[in-house]
Amino acid sequence: MPDPSLNLVPVIAAGIINIVLGALWYSPFVIGKLWMRSMGKTEEEIKAGFSSAAMGITYAVNTIASLVFAYVLAHLIKFSMVTTFSQGVMIGFWVWLGFVVTTVIPGYLYESRPKMLYFLFIIYQLISITLMGGVLALWH
Repeated sequence: MPDPSLNLVPVIAAGIINIVLGALWYSPFVIGKLWMRSMGKTEEEIKAGFSSAAMGITYAVNTIASLVFAYVLAHLIKFSMVTTFSQGVMIGFWVWLGFVVTTVIPGYLYESRPKMLYFLFIIYQLISITLMGGVLALWH
């Protein structure tokens, strides 16, 4: 059930942080080239695999998922009664370790995906979730 006392402005800001950080992280300026090599694909192959409609759906789903994640994280932070950036970072770290690292790894192992893809993804998630946690705790 939605919590009417939850401030949605920091939730939206945290969701945007996740989206922007992901765009930067997977850009050619950070790890984009390594990510593509790890998948065994070229930039042309990746672009060819997405129509503009499919890309739009991907961005929309990613945006919704980021906002839902931020909303749930905001509840955890509220229930934990943390109010400082560092405490929010710690909540984010424990969420990352307990829910992201442990739930994503089986898919990579069972699907025989390259380990580098797993590490690139969870490092991005670590940075994003801890930063989101810090912002949500500080700006509640």
